Amino acid sequence: MEMATYQSAAAKTIQPVRGGGDSLVVPLLGLAGEAGAALNAYKKHLRDGPADPQFRARMREKLGDVLWYLATVAGHLDLDLDDIATANLTKITDRWRPSLASSIPFDADLDPIEQLPRQADFTFTVSTTDGRDVSVLSCAGEQVGDPITDASHIADGYCFHDVFHLSYAAVLGWSPVMRALLKRKRRSNPETDEAEDGGRAVVIEEGISALVFGYASRHEYLEGKSHVDNDVLNTITGMVAHLEVAAHRAADWEKAILTGFTAWRELRRRRGGTVRLDLDAQTLVVLDPDGEPHTAPSTSAARDFRQAVINLHRGKDAAYGDSWKRRGEQISILANIARKVDRFTLVAESGVTTADESTVDTVVDLYVYALKYLTYLADQDSTAVPDLPDRSTAAGPWSDGPDGLEHLVAVFDLTALTDLIASPSLVPVAADVDRTFTELEACFPAAGSAAPLTTRARLAVDLAAQAVRAVAVLRETQPDAYAAFIRSIRN
Repeated sequence: MEMATYQSAAAKTIQPVRGGGDSLVVPLLGLAGEAGAALNAYKKHLRDGPADPQFRARMREKLGDVLWYLATVAGHLDLDLDDIATANLTKITDRWRPSLASSIPFDADLDPIEQLPRQADFTFTVSTTDGRDVSVLSCAGEQVGDPITDASHIADGYCFHDVFHLSYAAVLGWSPVMRALLKRKRRSNPETDEAEDGGRAVVIEEGISALVFGYASRHEYLEGKSHVDNDVLNTITGMVAHLEVAAHRAADWEKAILTGFTAWRELRRRRGGTVRLDLDAQTLVVLDPDGEPHTAPSTSAARDFRQAVINLHRGKDAAYGDSWKRRGEQISILANIARKVDRFTLVAESGVTTADESTVDTVVDLYVYALKYLTYLADQDSTAVPDLPDRSTAAGPWSDGPDGLEHLVAVFDLTALTDLIASPSLVPVAADVDRTFTELEACFPAAGSAAPLTTRARLAVDLAAQAVRAVAVLRETQPDAYAAFIRSIRN
């Protein structure tokens, strides 16, 4: 049923308020009451577990009541549920889905002398003058900008704050400050030079750095923090609304901020060092003295998981070959994914597992099948899966053998493995998995053409990301089982 149809039908069942009172307050109170009833139903489910077989039916009823009151409130305010849903999805996408660097190339069509560097190493050298730390930034042996102190009554490491501008350049492809320091302003276009690379833009970027630093100083300099408060991100997006970087999402700013502070904390701990900027990969990492990227614990966890998945897949690929796709997309591939989805959702709801397959095994298999599905789609249209470029005929299809999956495993975002989880539970993750797979099934109507490859690829990426979230929950709630998986596949 379309939302507009539901909202129209729901409006016909509204009962008049007795005595001609406020017609809006009743549905508002009802909305709050039914939301509470849904929470109460879930509380009973947590208490009774498998002894509560009517949980799903009860939740469907309560959520239906919530939806009715929501539609009624919207109708009283002359709001359309379709518009509300669309606006909400736009907001959520902006907040939680980072963009690819290639999607917003602010200077891709310019000469290299007017481009931000795609790859470069920057060194922070610290000396002490009159009891104050002074940091000097250099690149390729040349000093970049003036020496910087903390400019504060306390030694708080602000002398390394140029690393924040480097993180904006790496993640956002934007930094008027670094353009000025590196003499890479876009002078071939006077309007861009003035509006985007001029003094006002520089002041705004410096203001953002100071704003975020003040926020971070009240939050342990973002140590162990995987998200930035919405108020901060909203302020930033307001500050840059008239600039080209406004094309980026709040999620991009969050990634840039966290990337910058990860490097800043390491530079402060070491009292200097070298960072490697890679704009194409959207990374900024501190190098160890041997010139290799510093391996943080989170990187180590991702590395171990990637290697375990690769080893697992190589063994299964050697044993089963292309049986996973032999009978085509719907009969073989989606059927394999469906089995894992159904098993995972059942385990998440009931908590009951079997001896032959642990929950960790199930979600890892789901992750693998989702990525293998992407290799299959890439063979049909490489543009649907940009992480897998065109494959030469001699090399064979991406979906044959382990190469395609290993390419995707190497680049897939695994930050969820070490993100802090406020309330670790498989239930909401399983709900997302079930909803995503339902959308994927709907891509193949009984009559008519299948949905575009790009749509199916997007849903496969979502399934893989949700599987990683499930792994993250299990890593926290079942650490012994997760460790056993890593050990068994690694050895």
